[in-house]
Amino acid sequence: MKQKKQPAELTRAELEVMQHIWRLGEAFLGEVVEEFAEPRPAYTTISTVIRTLESKGFVAHHAVGKSHRYYPAVSKEEYRSRFMKRVVSNFFNDSPGQVLSFLAESGSLTVEQYEELKRVARQIAEETEK
Repeated sequence: MKQKKQPAELTRAELEVMQHIWRLGEAFLGEVVEEFAEPRPAYTTISTVIRTLESKGFVAHHAVGKSHRYYPAVSKEEYRSRFMKRVVSNFFNDSPGQVLSFLAESGSLTVEQYEELKRVARQIAEETEK
């Protein structure tokens, strides 16, 4: 049985376009371009990025006349999950605890974010004990 190829990691430009496509759900190229703040990237630049995303398996399209209506082929949640698994594996020895330690010790968290981390960790611990 042939295994489905996993799409590669997104570049910064691809991720920005994907954020708009995920938010819109489905969109024509012009609608994606309109989502960008001024000064917007060129229409042709966004078109090239979308074609690249399609070749990587992140975006698909429906033909509507001579136009294409693009939609995500990979959900934001699916991409986030795969991305975070790679980060945890590559930088934290497959240890979520090391991720939490890094965040707590980095000094980049606000008191509210630190409290949220503790609350989430407690909630997960309680759910796994059930």
